[in-house]
Amino acid sequence: MSDEQQKIKDEMIAKANRAVNEVAQEFIGGLNQRVTDLEKAIVANDRNTVLELAYNLETEAATFGWPRVTRICKWLRRIFSGDFDQKPDAEDVLETLNGLKLMVADTDNPDEVRDEELFGKLYPAMQKAVTDI
Repeated sequence: MSDEQQKIKDEMIAKANRAVNEVAQEFIGGLNQRVTDLEKAIVANDRNTVLELAYNLETEAATFGWPRVTRICKWLRRIFSGDFDQKPDAEDVLETLNGLKLMVADTDNPDEVRDEELFGKLYPAMQKAVTDI
């Protein structure tokens, strides 16, 4: 590869990285509102909206490095789509939702230790409903 080709390649990669970073910042900036919207849909028992919001959050959280958000959204999506081994109690769903809200409360200062402990507490309730998350 010539120096000119390498320079063009490096510029393209830098441009792509900037674009990804911009989209990631948009995701993080709207995360709290999106979780609030998900909560409203769950409280209203609006299954279609829950499925759409949970799926979108699940896939975007996976893309931008929020694995526990990904898993919780996948769990919620599977429950509201009827794909479960045993339907969870409403209290378990609301407790998990509250945990999700706490995890995204301060996106500028994530607390990985707190989130891991919180997820560990939530996981038994989630495991009761869905064995493959």
